[in-house]
Amino acid sequence: MHVTLLGTIGWMPSDRRETTCFASRVGDSLFIFDAGTGLRRLREPAQAALLDGARDIHLFLTHYHLDHVCGLAYLPGVLPGRELVIHAPAAELNGVDPERAVAGLLHRPYNPRDWEELTGLRLEPVVAGANEIAGHTVRVRPQHHSDVSVAYRVDDAFVLATDTRIDPQTAEFAAGVGLLLHEAWYNAADPRTEATPAELRAGYAAHSEAGAVATLAADAGVGRLVPMHLNPLHDESYYAALEAAARAVFPHTDVLPDGAVVDTKGTI
Repeated sequence: MHVTLLGTIGWMPSDRRETTCFASRVGDSLFIFDAGTGLRRLREPAQAALLDGARDIHLFLTHYHLDHVCGLAYLPGVLPGRELVIHAPAAELNGVDPERAVAGLLHRPYNPRDWEELTGLRLEPVVAGANEIAGHTVRVRPQHHSDVSVAYRVDDAFVLATDTRIDPQTAEFAAGVGLLLHEAWYNAADPRTEATPAELRAGYAAHSEAGAVATLAADAGVGRLVPMHLNPLHDESYYAALEAAARAVFPHTDVLPDGAVVDTKGTI
């Protein structure tokens, strides 16, 4: 099983990185995680190959912040004529009715057509704990963010944990997986972090620090850590320093570009 990084940045895209989106072929199914601007990369030839032979396509949402769902508006162009199952957190997880939330994102005047008019889309909420989807076990747990987000674990292959404060329970959730995709919004050891305007630094409390993420990865005994949902207020040199700081704690850490493909056994 491989994970393709379609979007590795948070909040707003940069010249080199799109907002959060990942894809993985699991047998005859394509699993997509979050619908940031990175979803558009499925139109690029290398990534479009993920769709070849895919019997069914599943899109898993972690939460409804716009940088994670704006790609829903791209679906008619990215997946023309294809059926898609959207998996959003059940209301018991975040207090939000998923049907109402998704329909609220896709309706006039913000979208040319209302959710009810779109063909080929179906909503199936996911619940806390184990969900059996397309022959695979997808585990779900709530996370602490400015709004509740959820983490996903697919079989024992990989875990996606983004838009979350650092949480020791994530180490338990990710224990033993080959690949951990975890947000790393900032590097506390980098002096450039302190240069961030104070009104924006306040939001860091809802996100995770790179060294703490690396410690979590070591505690979980994962094969490889890929920091993602990177902070767009910084540049590639900042991300390289963030990678170095994380590697000092957990050597099997790689900050990767959009388009990279990672084997869930931990190899690139």
